[in-house]
Amino acid sequence: MQHAPTRLQVRLAADAASVPAARRFVADGLTSWGERGLVDAGELVASELSSNAALHAMAEFMHVTLERPSHPDPGVRVAVEDDGPVGVEAVLPRISGGGDLEWDDLDATGRGLTIVAMLAGRWGVDATTRGKRVWADLVEPDAVHGAFAPERAEPAAGPPAGDLPPGWALVRLVGCPVALSLQQDRHLDELVRELQLLGLDEGNRESAAIAEEIQGLLVSPTHARLTGRRAAEQARAEGLDVVDVEMAMPREFGVLVEQLEWAVTRADRLCEEGRLLTLSSPQDLRALRAWMTHEVLGQTTGGASPTPWADWRATHPA
Repeated sequence: MQHAPTRLQVRLAADAASVPAARRFVADGLTSWGERGLVDAGELVASELSSNAALHAMAEFMHVTLERPSHPDPGVRVAVEDDGPVGVEAVLPRISGGGDLEWDDLDATGRGLTIVAMLAGRWGVDATTRGKRVWADLVEPDAVHGAFAPERAEPAAGPPAGDLPPGWALVRLVGCPVALSLQQDRHLDELVRELQLLGLDEGNRESAAIAEEIQGLLVSPTHARLTGRRAAEQARAEGLDVVDVEMAMPREFGVLVEQLEWAVTRADRLCEEGRLLTLSSPQDLRALRAWMTHEVLGQTTGGASPTPWADWRATHPA
């Protein structure tokens, strides 16, 4: 009999667009563990910790972890570790000088870590070999109390890698060409911008429809695209020509990526017809998109093994 994992972990780009993925990851993990009563608090803590890492840590990546103790104690630990230079001393909740803050005293923009401190049975911040790790132990559903300062520990390594929740997949793009990948990302950005502008003109209804479709399809998988872009940018800075990219995502995103490929192909036809200023995708970009779509769809929906870019290109020359 296979035991459920006691640690779940996902790596995301440290960007505000990754916050919904962090929230979804924690909710899916808690649900799979039968901790539905902690989902609301877990989502809120994940949102605050990942937002803090994305907006204030000056980090490239963040690792979101969900962990339950191996001993009989109840509860779970939600943690976000970032690789930014901002140290543990910056992690402080807003606590009033005359006593604990009450929940109703907090506004929507300044609450951040104070919410974590009010929801957690314990919480803390640890220096790690990557940067810092902020964690919160959730025990009782709907438990809210006064905010208190975080626990602090000696510098240590971050937690070992964990599993993904059921319904998630780790997509690997093996041997992804760095320069071409970044070029493809820029081309998509340019295409979306022009389609948005044309969509303001009622005489360009087709462009407006495609722009709306592409934007809608980009919303959910944004965190995966950002993680891939960040990995390619790091590889370029290191002088690498190819890099293995890993992107965790819910399995249903594979179908969205396939639909995005179809929408971009239709937009390319508008470019070829001279109805857009953006140049149509050159053949190598189309090949790269086809490979990425094949990999994401195959690995998320069919559990396929990765096909390296070089092998794909050899068998799909045109």
